[in-house]
Amino acid sequence: IFIFICSFHYMNRDHLLDVNNSMAEWLINYQGGFGRRGLLGELFFQLSYILDFSLRKIILYFLFIVFIIYYFFIYQFFKNIKIKPIFIFCIFSPLFLIYPVAELESLGRKDILIPLFFLIYCYFYSILNITGLSLLLIFLFPILLLTHEISIFYLPCFYFVSFLKIKNLKISSFITYFFISIFFILIIYYLSNSPHTDEQLNLMCSKLKIIFNENCGLGASFLNKSLSTYIAELEFNFKDVSRVLLIIFIGNFALFISIINSNFKNEKVNFIFRKINFQLSFLIIFLLQTIPFFIAVDWGRWINLSSSMIILLYFFCYKNKLIDIKDSKFILYFNRKVYDNKKIFLILLFLTCFSWNPKIVYHEDIGSIPIYRKIVSITNFYFN
Repeated sequence: IFIFICSFHYMNRDHLLDVNNSMAEWLINYQGGFGRRGLLGELFFQLSYILDFSLRKIILYFLFIVFIIYYFFIYQFFKNIKIKPIFIFCIFSPLFLIYPVAELESLGRKDILIPLFFLIYCYFYSILNITGLSLLLIFLFPILLLTHEISIFYLPCFYFVSFLKIKNLKISSFITYFFISIFFILIIYYLSNSPHTDEQLNLMCSKLKIIFNENCGLGASFLNKSLSTYIAELEFNFKDVSRVLLIIFIGNFALFISIINSNFKNEKVNFIFRKINFQLSFLIIFLLQTIPFFIAVDWGRWINLSSSMIILLYFFCYKNKLIDIKDSKFILYFNRKVYDNKKIFLILLFLTCFSWNPKIVYHEDIGSIPIYRKIVSITNFYFN
């Protein structure tokens, strides 16, 4: 509820600011020609023009709807799970749900569509067969790719869920997903090799300015740039890489412990997953999700996305009783010495989950006590 209220407050407060990079991302459209990230922006452009209604208001109301649906699915996803003490640190990780509120630069970004679509996909897991899931994937994922091509790195999570539905060794199922993969790769290839020309970008920006008095913003300024331009912004050094590795480890320590102590239930999974090591499968998915770190500087966003998807995927397995989690010596010690001592537990929970947050750009330092800062900020806004 707190995150929900904060999300609405800050999106509503900041949606008219010219420096709002999140809002600027949604303004990208096809008025200068087909290109990357313009699908939903073109929809908003046309709706605003036809209805003669504020473009930013349409985007804001769309974001309100998206966040309502997202938090509804989050609630539905977790409400019936039998919570183990270690899981509390997973769910309240500063790299998961609280991150966009803690780091406002990431709030309202297109990123939220990826875990939202994954939650929707997981919801239909128990309703559809493998054919139905394939068709749903063909419908959902191109929307993500045409909204932001970074989505391709999170496709393995969708495949993981899909392959759990394969009951028998049918070549047709694998051929289907082979052609689905080719389809998605072709979309990415076309998008990555079709940057806007300067003329197309100027045309898109001029239409936004003339019709809606809107400036293109930071997001659009990269549409005419190649992938090498993004990579060139990165300057790896030991300090920054060490900080990010420490952020991932501390923020996800409970998730790592849960994964290490979990295994597939052979009687619940199919012939594919009986042959696959549970930890290895998650490691491969995680490593694929590290590719954006070598492409762009927004490491905070990639940490949030990767952590969110891995957490949701793990709890999808747990929720559907596909895995067992054993009570290792560490977990038993944690339950007895930490969880049973409420003072120690609450102090550790605060220090681990609520006292810090990573910043959006990799070379920036750590933020501190985000919840306190947001409470003070909202209180001052309404009562001062």
